[in-house]
Amino acid sequence: MPSPEKTPAHRIRSFIRRQGRITQGQQLALDNHWDRYGLDPEVDYDFNQVFGRIAPLIVEIGFGTGDSLAKMAAANPENNYIGIEVHKPGVGHLMLLLDQQGLTNVRIYCHDAIEVIERKVAGNSLAGVHLFFPDPWPKDRKSVV
Repeated sequence: MPSPEKTPAHRIRSFIRRQGRITQGQQLALDNHWDRYGLDPEVDYDFNQVFGRIAPLIVEIGFGTGDSLAKMAAANPENNYIGIEVHKPGVGHLMLLLDQQGLTNVRIYCHDAIEVIERKVAGNSLAGVHLFFPDPWPKDRKSVV
């Protein structure tokens, strides 16, 4: 019998799915730009083909609204970026930014980062991983300062 920490029921989750309101603009971005920027977690991609070039590949986990990821991508056009986020309003916001700025060096997974990294990113293929201020623990609204 497998040890308890190895069973799927005890798998570590890299996020807490927050339910938030999605604006019309964010939903419109998801509807209109998913085919251009979105990545399907069920598909195995050759990222060089996805981006149409060979370039350093950097993953940002939990990009929130995507503001910093869009700024990094604009400032470093020589890099390819994959953003991973489960919060759909944030994904929609980043897609708006990418479209507005005409950025072509970012693609997005709306999925669990652990699964994406384990199953979709080949070993030794990343030039970097960005994880800024992760906070996966839920809090009471009263206790948040």
